Amino acid sequence: MPRGKFFIAVVILIVIVLLIGGMVTFSNIKFAQEGTVQVVTKWGAIERIYTPSDGWFTTIAPGRKSHEVNIKSFTESAPVRVTSKDNAALQVEISLTAYTDPAKVAEYVRKYGFSEDERHRRRNEILKGIVQTEARNSFADYGAYEIYANQEQIQKRILESLRPQLGSQLLLVTESVQIGNPDFLDDRVEAAASGVVANEKQKQAEEARLEAAKVAAQTKQIEAQTFANPALLEIKKLELQLEIERARADGIKNHQGALTIMYGEPGVQLQVPAGR
Repeated sequence: MPRGKFFIAVVILIVIVLLIGGMVTFSNIKFAQEGTVQVVTKWGAIERIYTPSDGWFTTIAPGRKSHEVNIKSFTESAPVRVTSKDNAALQVEISLTAYTDPAKVAEYVRKYGFSEDERHRRRNEILKGIVQTEARNSFADYGAYEIYANQEQIQKRILESLRPQLGSQLLLVTESVQIGNPDFLDDRVEAAASGVVANEKQKQAEEARLEAAKVAAQTKQIEAQTFANPALLEIKKLELQLEIERARADGIKNHQGALTIMYGEPGVQLQVPAGR
């Protein structure tokens, strides 16, 4: 009887150990989801970086930990204060969209830490400083009255200057930069700048209408000269007749089935059977 109780106790103990072992193993199974990677460390040193295609892994070994790194696109926006070439102060919001370079995740983690909150805080502090500097440089190339009309060029310059800096310093791949509506601190400057843009658009529209009128006038002049000169008119008739004959020849060549040809005023018809 004691042997039976001992055997049952051993079995129960084994079952408990297996359950605990299974639970511990299951709780240490990890995998990377789309848009993320898992950085696995052993005693604080990076051992391997797992991507979603690598499948699952465990961190059950002593000293092994995994840290998730988000590599999806993010957008950061910040209001920056800049001045124009003629020292007109304005404020504009700049939004930047980028993502962490998947090929440089290990370097990114070593540089900014294993904690996601810490990484993002340190990254964004540096990011805003770089954006402020490049925005100041880009807006300073234009006068106050030129900024509204050249927003696209300013945006393009900021993007081109940020890409190499963010790639080397923050290990980011920059996708796009958007600038908001410039807000001049002096409302009189803003009103005048808006007027300049409106005048420029009106000027472009008037220039386009003028060019169209010139082309129309030249066309009419050429047509008048053509029809006023008998020789030129005859050449025009021959050109039209040539086009008609070409079209007729193409039609006969591509015709399928029997072909009926009409001659003269009485309407004499000649039918050619197909295949002859």
